[in-house]
Amino acid sequence: MSKNKGILDDLIIKSHHTAVSVKDFDSALKFYIEMLGFESIGEIRDRCEPGFAEATGVPNGKAHWAMLKNDNYHIELFQWVNPIGELAANRQCDLGYTHIALQVKNIDAAYEKVIASGFKTLSPPLTLRGGAAKAIYIQAPEDNITELVEYRD
Repeated sequence: MSKNKGILDDLIIKSHHTAVSVKDFDSALKFYIEMLGFESIGEIRDRCEPGFAEATGVPNGKAHWAMLKNDNYHIELFQWVNPIGELAANRQCDLGYTHIALQVKNIDAAYEKVIASGFKTLSPPLTLRGGAAKAIYIQAPEDNITELVEYRD
């Protein structure tokens, strides 16, 4: 089976990160590190170096920023301090990016740990796609959704 070629296909090396903007930086940082096992590989409070506002399209932008890593996947975490962003929680049916997903080896064990840690999920683990997957959606800080999914062979 051949792979479709995109315009930038010859330049893209791999997927790298998903960016998440939050109101409470420290709470979100704690969630990604303590719950999901990411490590901080860079953090800047009041980030506003030359080019930052222009690159992000946020005039006079300043943010607390961290790059978090877990194996080969990264979360880029922002708390905008200028301007302060507005919280508008998305439902999974709303337009735009709605969640990140991390593959786990045992969804039932992951669910128990999530609940024991005080976080809520949208449902208990549910089998989907005719048994090919089993998943939960965690209500992370500020209603940012993180899916945990176990794929069956």
